[in-house]
Amino acid sequence: MITRVARVLQSFDADHREQTSALLAQRADLSASTAHRLATSMAEVGLLDRVGRGRFRIGLGLWEAGQRGSLYQSLSELALPFMEAIHVTLKHNVSLSILDEDTGEVVYLERLTHQGVREDLTKVALRHPALSVSSGLVMLAFATASVRERILTSPWDEATRRSGVTEGHLRRRLAQARLDGYVHLRGVMVDSLSGLAVPVLGEHGRVVAAMAIVQDQADVNLKVQVPVLLSAARGLSRMAAVQIDH
Repeated sequence: MITRVARVLQSFDADHREQTSALLAQRADLSASTAHRLATSMAEVGLLDRVGRGRFRIGLGLWEAGQRGSLYQSLSELALPFMEAIHVTLKHNVSLSILDEDTGEVVYLERLTHQGVREDLTKVALRHPALSVSSGLVMLAFATASVRERILTSPWDEATRRSGVTEGHLRRRLAQARLDGYVHLRGVMVDSLSGLAVPVLGEHGRVVAAMAIVQDQADVNLKVQVPVLLSAARGLSRMAAVQIDH
């Protein structure tokens, strides 16, 4: 039952914010009767909300539960002042993300946008393959060797394959990132954009998140941007080591 509920919830995404029970059944790989019964029961306890005639969306009760005592909510709250400092200083979009080690994907927890700056592909609660974005690569660089190996040797996403990068190149890039403390990645998902990311480290140097900016390649200025990001990451890392890991 729990697995089926999870499949219903996972069927919602940015392109499917509202769904009929029939579409839920299709996307969650459930029978029509099971999907309707589950959606109705989940709406009764606030996990889903009814919208109009026969449509459902993620419920307010689920959102409220996620805000209470969540490790990720605590991390987001700690990160916001540091993200705002980056945002004001560099005038670029700033994101906070974590690594889902099971799927090899980056999940975005927070995002600040700068007016007039070109829109990028990062959005709160959106996922991207770790190998195709700077934040994913920097977290992989500081992840445990077993996590790094599993993701590097799993099937790659289309954007990474299309970039022409080799496994050897990726391994060298991750090793260099551990020395430099950051990853600068040009145009993998969008040719004209560039990502710059730094790790947020917890107790014993364990990577817990990444902060990143996305910008037009013409705006890259690593001599200015890297120190700003590293300073913010060090501040957040100190707080995360005390308040998140204990």
